[in-house]
Amino acid sequence: MAQMIFSKTYSAGQKIFAMGDEGRNAYFIERGRVQVSLPKDDGETIIAELGKGEIFGEMSMIDDVPRSATVTAVEDTEVIVIQRSRFIQPLKSAHPMMNLLLRIVLARFRDAQRQLSGMRTTSSEMNTSLEEIRSLAFDRINTERDMRRGLDAGEFEMHYQPITSLDGGHIAGFEALMRWRKDDGGFVSPVEFIPLAEETGLIVELGRWALETSLKEQKNLAGRFNENFPAVAAPFMSVNVSGLQLSEIDRLADIIDASGTPPGDIKLEITETLMVENFDHAKAALDKLKDLGVLIAIDDFGTGYSSLSYLHQLPFDTLKIDRVFVTNMDKSESSQRIVRSIAQLALALDMNIVAEGIEEQAQMDALRDLGCQYGQGFFMSKPLTTDAAHELIDSKATW
Repeated sequence: MAQMIFSKTYSAGQKIFAMGDEGRNAYFIERGRVQVSLPKDDGETIIAELGKGEIFGEMSMIDDVPRSATVTAVEDTEVIVIQRSRFIQPLKSAHPMMNLLLRIVLARFRDAQRQLSGMRTTSSEMNTSLEEIRSLAFDRINTERDMRRGLDAGEFEMHYQPITSLDGGHIAGFEALMRWRKDDGGFVSPVEFIPLAEETGLIVELGRWALETSLKEQKNLAGRFNENFPAVAAPFMSVNVSGLQLSEIDRLADIIDASGTPPGDIKLEITETLMVENFDHAKAALDKLKDLGVLIAIDDFGTGYSSLSYLHQLPFDTLKIDRVFVTNMDKSESSQRIVRSIAQLALALDMNIVAEGIEEQAQMDALRDLGCQYGQGFFMSKPLTTDAAHELIDSKATW
């Protein structure tokens, strides 16, 4: 693999790069000095002289256009070369508005350089790239604005997907899933708005609302369920919790306490990523939630970076097997072995299993035979509105 950061030495008078060259690297001066110059009709203009600890060539790391100046070593100079590929992914993952602001600053700086050198041309390629980023940035800003307006206007709603007892065939719980129905009646995909909500911090406010709404509905569903299935335990409510919500654990505890929902009927789902990003923080938060009596599930188990030590140290009650293993069970023996191994692991750790993505009877039967206690998927039911969930319970549906 090619080095992304390495050292290089230039002799006095040696050109490091020339105006118009492809910009692939930035340079950090460890020793020596360099001159930055622009061509003019009567020669060249020195616009800067840089020494130890200074950086040059950094503009091409952002806008990927040809060099706008020439840099020459004034004396023997050693630099650290930083390749652009080192920063491509961070730039791509940055908020589009940050990219837009950076590129606007660079565009104005380059225009100033052109005026200084007597040039008047503007790169059409750079303008096209800037317009694309501008469009993306404003799309993101508009979506964020619409999310805030939508929350105030009541456009967000919770849908509830049944979680079924594979042994008893009855509803054992529901997973609460957030949906955004805009004022035109169309839905915005969670894949689109959840990452943006997490990025902007709005997920905290949305998460509070989702937890409050779901726990309130749990009592309604439980009452209805007990009327139709008096001999079966009331269904639990499973709610996804973000890392930012775990950072305000006292607020979460207050919502749970104020809901009046029995803590044992509340299951909070977290992802494997949260454990990896800050294990100590996650453990402290989950221990506090566990002290309240709520149940805790690890979502999409087997697809991330989980460690057996995490399972041993954190107070999980449930492992949720990702749908990718369930979907491939009839095509892949390895998927079956993975599901069986997870089920055996859960049994050894006194945890239960929820298998996601069940789409047919054969999968449901196989999962039951492999030792999974619970399942959810379109075979049983898609996520339902509140009214539809009530109707499902009233129909006394079993599988």
